[in-house]
Amino acid sequence: MNTFPQSKNSFLARPFLEKKNWCLLKFQLEEALEMIHPGESVLCAERDPMRTVAVVMATLLRGGGIFLANPDWSEHELESLNQIASFHKVFGALGVEANPTYASGFEEARLMVPSGGSSGALRFCVHSLDTLSAGVKQLWQFHGKADLSSINCLPLFHVSGLMPVFRACLTGGQVIFHSWSELLSGNFPSHIEGHWSLSLVPTQLGRLLRSETAVRFLHGMDVVYLGGAGPSSDLVQAIRTEKLPIHFVYGMTETAAMAVIGSRAESTPGGRIWGSPLPGVSAQLTEDGEIVLRSDSVFRGYYPEDSTRKEFATGDFGEWAGNGQLCVFGRKDFLINTGGEKVTPEEVEAALSGLLPDRTFGVLGVTDPDWGQRVVALVEGSLDELMIQNILETLPRYLAPFKIPKEIRSVDCLPKSALGKLDRKALKELY
Repeated sequence: MNTFPQSKNSFLARPFLEKKNWCLLKFQLEEALEMIHPGESVLCAERDPMRTVAVVMATLLRGGGIFLANPDWSEHELESLNQIASFHKVFGALGVEANPTYASGFEEARLMVPSGGSSGALRFCVHSLDTLSAGVKQLWQFHGKADLSSINCLPLFHVSGLMPVFRACLTGGQVIFHSWSELLSGNFPSHIEGHWSLSLVPTQLGRLLRSETAVRFLHGMDVVYLGGAGPSSDLVQAIRTEKLPIHFVYGMTETAAMAVIGSRAESTPGGRIWGSPLPGVSAQLTEDGEIVLRSDSVFRGYYPEDSTRKEFATGDFGEWAGNGQLCVFGRKDFLINTGGEKVTPEEVEAALSGLLPDRTFGVLGVTDPDWGQRVVALVEGSLDELMIQNILETLPRYLAPFKIPKEIRSVDCLPKSALGKLDRKALKELY
């Protein structure tokens, strides 16, 4: 595996895009390098992935600090952003003003990736070239030190969208940028050869499985990484029935993406992610079952913190299954305590999605004078009383009585992140 490039020439000596796009990236990189000075603080909110890569790499090569931003952030996020940091340069039409006279700067290259965290407040995870390289190395070793190539349909302001670029750059792989809307419409990349990967969340995979053409495309992948949320029991069964090359993954911005990985061959209840720690990653459970990860890919803190930490308490519950498999239940922050019994929203959502795979559910705990909390399910779109009654009568086959929602309420739209993950903090505001 290569080290991170330290100069423009060493970067350009490792082409990881098709020739036409690589020539364009070379031009955009030259342009960005002329604009960015050593050690500067740079904000990137570009929509175009090629432009984003050019700005990110130029800033890192200049030893500066690059902040990634969602170009669709609201005024609330922009207010938080302006309170967190100032920027010498701003790329992208985000409505944030650059401050060329800003006195502070960076002594070493740093990448700041946005993470809402369990609190919902905007934070930036600080990564160094070392933590990013470690994240690449862990997956590279898992795959037998093979080149890591990917079809990337995830936004580059997320760690899951940006890491495929670093993997290709450091291992000699390739990247094809291809939008999710194109995949969904049946427009798939053609003439790809060798070992390719694709990263999806369960909702995306469920939609692709409705198309025979999409299923054939998925079979053409060397591996499809599935993460971001627990898969429903029905989705797990569909994966096995189709014998898709799925690897379930668990990770986060704080760990430079994947930290735990498992194949479809192992068994799991719906709503859970499971697997074994990647090479170089160790996992432990605290007395109350919280997952603690340790590796060289662990971030350096939330900006402006910049430490040498190697350990991260994830805030997720888990348990050890057989053969060293780690089973992830869900967020500690959103655990529902009803009458002394613990309920993870993810398990209930998976059971509901198994009954109505075309609907999206969000489960939360609502204050109750008798039980402390009661389980409530919100569903996107309307359900008539008969459908709700049928659901409640069927759920006891899959869930213990205390896990069954006391109420199912219809809403127009459930709040989601740019990757389609449920925004649980905003979910509570809907009830």
